[in-house]
Amino acid sequence: MKWGHNELAHDLAEHLRQNTARICWEDMQLGPSGTCRPDVYAMAHSYSKFCPVVYEVKVSVSDFRADVTAGKYTKYFKYAGGVVFAVPEGLLKKSDIPEGCGLMIRKETGWHTLKGPTMRQIDNLPRDAWMKLLMDGVTRQVERTQIKSRAINTYFVDQKLMKTHGAEIADLVCRAHRSKERLEQEIKARDERLKEVRKESQEEIERRRKRREEAEERLTDAQQDLAKALGLEPNVPMYVLIRTLWEATRRLTGDEEIQRLRGVLTRIEKTLSDGLQPLPGENAA
Repeated sequence: MKWGHNELAHDLAEHLRQNTARICWEDMQLGPSGTCRPDVYAMAHSYSKFCPVVYEVKVSVSDFRADVTAGKYTKYFKYAGGVVFAVPEGLLKKSDIPEGCGLMIRKETGWHTLKGPTMRQIDNLPRDAWMKLLMDGVTRQVERTQIKSRAINTYFVDQKLMKTHGAEIADLVCRAHRSKERLEQEIKARDERLKEVRKESQEEIERRRKRREEAEERLTDAQQDLAKALGLEPNVPMYVLIRTLWEATRRLTGDEEIQRLRGVLTRIEKTLSDGLQPLPGENAA
């Protein structure tokens, strides 16, 4: 399990509360701004032996080495008889721990002590530390107790509701399950319809493409025939074909020889028509 710093510190505090006769404070600054702030501060339930302990929680080797190099842990001796480093299993060895300090590791099975601290005699705490532990510490303990109480009350309320409304809850669960199945079926059917629509659209696109190619092929054949009739190469560009066709049309409508022949034909038709008329005095046949 990969532990975060705050989660590991709280887990250690709960272990000390439940398995040892100690009062614990978490992340409590021991006085005004600038004073020490142990991750876990524990004090034994004893009138005869005053031996508070600071537990410094580390979840990375780099953080541990930086604090040890800076001598941060030595500042705790003003407020505690011993200092213990608490880490996840495998992070540190006993040989890594500064002389006089202890080591606890968090295994899957719980907390285990690998090295006990050398306890120093401490007669009392600074007045500011006592005030902090008393006022803020008691407030935190009350809040923690209230949270636990609410959690317990919620559990019993939930159990009562389950017992009273078990059938209703079971029915709701079944209905929700059936609704989920219907929704999944609708989604599957919609996906199938969408696939069919896409397939039909693709088939229609393919049909249109074929019709367009066939039309283009017919148009190409007609263009080639027209080009041949105009005396051009079959595959001349369209603009050449159009220009040649326009010029040929213009010649046909404006050619002087054609106009002259039309005039001669008109006169011949008139002469023939006049020759067929009866002369004066002749009876019509």
